Amino acid sequence: MDNKKHTLKSRFKQAPFGVGHFRRRLAHNDALLQNSLLGLITGIAAALVIIAFRSLFEIPLMHWLPGGTAESFESLNPIWYFLLPVIGGGLIGLWLMFFTPENQKAGVTHVMDRMAYHQGKMPFKNAFAQFIGGALGILTGQSGGTEGPAVHLGAGAGSQIGRIFHLPNNSLRLMVGCGTAGAIAASFNTPMAGVIFAMEVVMLEYSIIGFTPVIIASVAATLLHNTLYGAQMAFMTPEISMVSTHEMPLILVYGVILGAMAALFTKTLTSMQSFSAQPVLIRMLMAGTFTGALAYFVPQVMGMGSDSILMAIEGQYALGLLIALALAKLFATAISVGLGMPIGVIGPTLLMGACAGAALGHISSYVIDGPTSSAGFYAMLGMGAMMSAVLQAPLAALIALMELTHNPNIILPGMATIVIANISCSYVFKQDSVFVELLRKQGLNYRANPISQALNHQGVTSLMHDDISHHNDNDITGYQSAIKQGCNWLLISSQNHDKVDYVLHMRQVLVDKALTTSLIESAGYPTKTFGFCSSKSTLKEAWDLCKECSYTQLLITDIDGSIMGVLLEEEILQYAQKD
Repeated sequence: MDNKKHTLKSRFKQAPFGVGHFRRRLAHNDALLQNSLLGLITGIAAALVIIAFRSLFEIPLMHWLPGGTAESFESLNPIWYFLLPVIGGGLIGLWLMFFTPENQKAGVTHVMDRMAYHQGKMPFKNAFAQFIGGALGILTGQSGGTEGPAVHLGAGAGSQIGRIFHLPNNSLRLMVGCGTAGAIAASFNTPMAGVIFAMEVVMLEYSIIGFTPVIIASVAATLLHNTLYGAQMAFMTPEISMVSTHEMPLILVYGVILGAMAALFTKTLTSMQSFSAQPVLIRMLMAGTFTGALAYFVPQVMGMGSDSILMAIEGQYALGLLIALALAKLFATAISVGLGMPIGVIGPTLLMGACAGAALGHISSYVIDGPTSSAGFYAMLGMGAMMSAVLQAPLAALIALMELTHNPNIILPGMATIVIANISCSYVFKQDSVFVELLRKQGLNYRANPISQALNHQGVTSLMHDDISHHNDNDITGYQSAIKQGCNWLLISSQNHDKVDYVLHMRQVLVDKALTTSLIESAGYPTKTFGFCSSKSTLKEAWDLCKECSYTQLLITDIDGSIMGVLLEEEILQYAQKD
């Protein structure tokens, strides 16, 4: 039992409005208005962070690269195809050496880990390591995207805001989801995909209380992003569609092939975890050297690859280059991210899928007797299928495909390809989401059961009894006065008033017992055990504390250490069973 000094904060002394009231309201599962406000704030914060992050590498690249864009690494002297990633790997390794192994963790997997095991509390040091490390990765042509760092930074922005204002952990978790949605929306100009990605991949739930703030965050981030960068589409794709329904059987076969590619990517990436014990500088140099070696022969593997995606869709790459680029991007990204390089995988999956799909489109013209759809049509199908299978997020992939291409003709065949690729990757080749597989390699389990999710939605102050009064053992007069004021819970100190020894309900004192000079004697020497729990905790944290320490009651403490109320273990259980 905790013997720390605690003062009493009675409900009669608390203001009905203000920051404290706002925090208390957030603990409830139906605080939609308050959470929507947090979603707006988080979306704006995430967009600002992503704009700063993009500026850190886009401005130098546009001035340095010969093509005048942040993607034209192919225009460099060929010697830089190899040297630049190697130098970048060394710089990233040196940068990460300033951080402990725990603070080197970054990306979407880190966000999921903090959600599952730390109630969404994102350390600032990890975000800082990600901010500079991710920018160095893009600046030096590493084979990765911006969305992994963006998700980390957006989620971190939401988490830091929540922690600064001491918000309850159930709201902190929601703000991480809002930051994730805002980051994806601001990175790709895809507000709908941002929402679905946050709910389907990071939060693993769909609920009204979650959807509304996340949507607000995504919209706010997109509007702020578009104000600065414009509302242009990521890919100005031509209006192409499926020529004949006779292509559907072949499209389904291609879904299996793309699912196999996704499984190969995931397996390669997770196998790199066997090198996790190596020094970070060695790992980063290994990643940079491997990427540089591939880039020397296939320079399009460098960078994020959005220009190469468009080239594949427009049919400007030959069959041999499409296959080479798809495989080079697969292994370069999988090995780099698997070795711990702070870059993203979502953008590369789109390029892999686009190149593989376009290659299969070229093959279709030889297989099918008659007119077939263009290679660009198959490239778009490949983008959605590859993203879906790697992330195991079919709805997010479909929405992203629609928003990235703005082509409604892609919906029906896209749905078919995405589903087949998903099924073949997960059931035929036994690979879950790349992020979940990485967590498993680290000995972590991300699958939350419905009861845990329900308890994580609600804060402890939502169920606590705040009609409390603190007395010395012999304070009979004070006890009687407290009853008249409506207090039902007594905190009793047997000797030192700064220490709570017993938690009593007034029934324990009154029912069939004479009121003696000792409140403890009047209650029949109760033996129930209790502990202390922060007011920021979720019901899940409170339940785990009760189970771990065999507590039947918890005293809820405010951020200043004062006691706010009493929470009963049995009432947590009743809430979980009811929900």
